[in-house]
Amino acid sequence: MAFNMDIVNTDNKINKKIDYEKKMVFYMIELYCKYEHSEYHKNRTKTFGNKSICKECEDIYNYACERTSKCRFISTKTFCSACSSHCYKKDMKEKIKKIMTFSGKRMLFHKPILALKHVAVMIKHNIKNNKQNKKSNFNGVL
Repeated sequence: MAFNMDIVNTDNKINKKIDYEKKMVFYMIELYCKYEHSEYHKNRTKTFGNKSICKECEDIYNYACERTSKCRFISTKTFCSACSSHCYKKDMKEKIKKIMTFSGKRMLFHKPILALKHVAVMIKHNIKNNKQNKKSNFNGVL
């Protein structure tokens, strides 16, 4: 029985991408929670144990992980914001957008390497899209 290594490599890349996206969203949620839910962080070691995010943020994180794990476009998309089909419920989409807007500006100071990688991927994605759009516009003229 032949074993196709291309399938294994593709699955490996997809799993790494999913793990990376989950890690990135966790860092963003953790940063947001630290600043926006400071009352939780003042009391967390006394009453909540050692969790670095509150229950509300944990629920958002779990939802984001679930959506990322089930994403059918994961192999081709860069980030959810660039996806053609948004799968978040409206309320969760608003919450995660608020978190990302808040944390995105601050990631450069807290996780600079991850932030720069994220920016590089976004730039690469935008350049690729612009080339495709120009190509399709040019083909339509002829």
